[in-house]
Amino acid sequence: MNDRIFIRLKFGSAAWNQWRQENPKIAIALDGASLDGMILTGINFSRASLRSASLHATNLMNADLRYADLTGANLREADLIGANLEGAILRGASLLETDLLGANLTNAQCTTEDLRGALHVLQANP
Repeated sequence: MNDRIFIRLKFGSAAWNQWRQENPKIAIALDGASLDGMILTGINFSRASLRSASLHATNLMNADLRYADLTGANLREADLIGANLEGAILRGASLLETDLLGANLTNAQCTTEDLRGALHVLQANP
């Protein structure tokens, strides 16, 4: 994990999203990062690698997670209301009590087993 990228998250979603817009070619690798309980409402994690990251009880409401790699991530009790998970990789992720109300799961790479225990699953395309 790149510590400089991780430190940018501490400035909040607005500053992070502006930085992402100004630096679209920088690959985001937060594999194994501990982001538990953070408030990341509206964050742009599109195409980010969050493999085995811990996002337990993290607020990711309205987050952009298009094509993000969340393989093996801990998303237990996370708030993904209205999040865009189009094309995201969710294989092996823990989604127990994760709220997916209004989340876009179009073409997300996951199985019914991966979504077990998630709340408000409506648009899954396993």
